[in-house]
Parts: sequence; C-alpha cells; structure tokens
Amino acid sequence: RNVKKTYAAITVGNPGNRVVIDKPIGRHPVHRQRMRVVPDPSAKNSSNRVVRGQMMADAMASKPPSQLGRRALSFVDTLAFDGKLSVVQVRIETGRTHQIRVHLQDRHTPIYGDDVYGLADWNKKLSKTHGVQRPLLHAARLEIDHPMTGDHMVITAPMASDMIKTADTIWPQGRDER
Repeated sequence: RNVKKTYAAITVGNPGNRVVIDKPIGRHPVHRQRMRVVPDPSAKNSSNRVVRGQMMADAMASKPPSQLGRRALSFVDTLAFDGKLSVVQVRIETGRTHQIRVHLQDRHTPIYGDDVYGLADWNKKLSKTHGVQRPLLHAARLEIDHPMTGDHMVITAPMASDMIKTADTIWPQGRDER
C-alpha cells in the first residue's frame, strides 16, 4: 500500500523538529482499552548497560506477540511553539491504534484536550477557556493511488473552527500555512 497520512495537532510542550519516533505500540497490560509504547527489553542506559536485565528480556521473549507490540513509525515537526503549546504536523508511516496520541504522550508532549493520554489540568483549562472538550488532532491530508486507475489522489480536509481558534493563539501568522 502506498498511503501517506498527515495530521495536525496541538500539543502541550514542544515535541521538536524532524523527530522520528520508531517505537512499538501494544495494549496496556492493565488498562486494556489503552495503548502504550511497549518497553524495549534490550534498551541500554547511558552507561551502556541493559536497563531491565536478562530476566526482563527472557520474560518478554515468552510473551505472546499481542503483548510485545507492533512497529509504529511517526515523523513529527513543530510548526510553532509559544512557550507552552505547539502546533505540530505528524506524518505516520504505520497506522496503529492511537499511534499519534501514544507517541506524543511518550515524548511527554501529549495532545491538548486528550482525556485518555493527555494532562487533566491542561484539558480542564482548554475546556474552560475555549469550550473545547476533545483532543486537538486533525487528519489534514491523505495521499493514495486510486485502486482502479492508479491515479495519485490527494485529499485534504479543513481544520475545525475550535482547533483553528486555538492554533491562532499559538501561531497567528500560520493560518495560510495550515
């Protein structure tokens, strides 16, 4: 499949520019409705030692594939940052459940308004000041090849007005670029 999916999001904090997030995602072991970045049993710390040791690696090897997670690849670019919030563009190579929300939360820059993976105090502020009670995540662009003709198709969707209002407070001059 040759599909390109690009999203816009507003995050708490600045996830950075040209960030590649290549971390597997799987179900949370306790909260089965939630997803999480699955810990890498062979991850090394700054002194190049295995963080969780051989016991963890052995335990992970015996787990079923559903608990190991599946590869998830996201590319993140911050378009604007006001010192607290960012307008970001995210392109995903894979399409895992809650992929963008989980990857950004793992970077400690969750999506503004996300009740599952976000920050409750920030979400309350968003609801109070802007009346927004949803994650500020938008499917902006989809590129596919038509299955019958092979023609390249680009489908775009305008951002919702509640998200535009919030984005304008962060990046007023960016309206033409969004």
